[in-house]
Amino acid sequence: MANPLALALLWVLIFIFFLIFISIFLMIGLGFVDSERREFGQVFLTSFICTIIMWSLIFILTNVFANTFLWLVIAVLIGLILCWALIAARHKIGFGSAIFVTIVAVIAAVVIIIILAFIISTLLNVVIWVF
Repeated sequence: MANPLALALLWVLIFIFFLIFISIFLMIGLGFVDSERREFGQVFLTSFICTIIMWSLIFILTNVFANTFLWLVIAVLIGLILCWALIAARHKIGFGSAIFVTIVAVIAAVVIIIILAFIISTLLNVVIWVF
């Protein structure tokens, strides 16, 4: 059995990593529209609030009503709508632009992850080939 303190620390580190990851790609997405507050601190605050909203909705809807996939999907959809409204309000862009920013951020993240996976797999193959 794992130490509860170590497990909690691991969850906090994962939360911080994903929060920084989301902030970077949200910043990239905001670069494609004419928006205000594009500094990292402002984008980080937006990401933090969206993450808290999303995690709270997922926790509440899946634990209070029923622990089913349907409530998870409903929680994510409600969370996305609230996050789009928050992005639109905080960065002074329209609701459609907030959706566009999210799509651009997801595409940028997927492209970067694919490139990193390709680089890492290539390096692993080189290392395996050397040994």
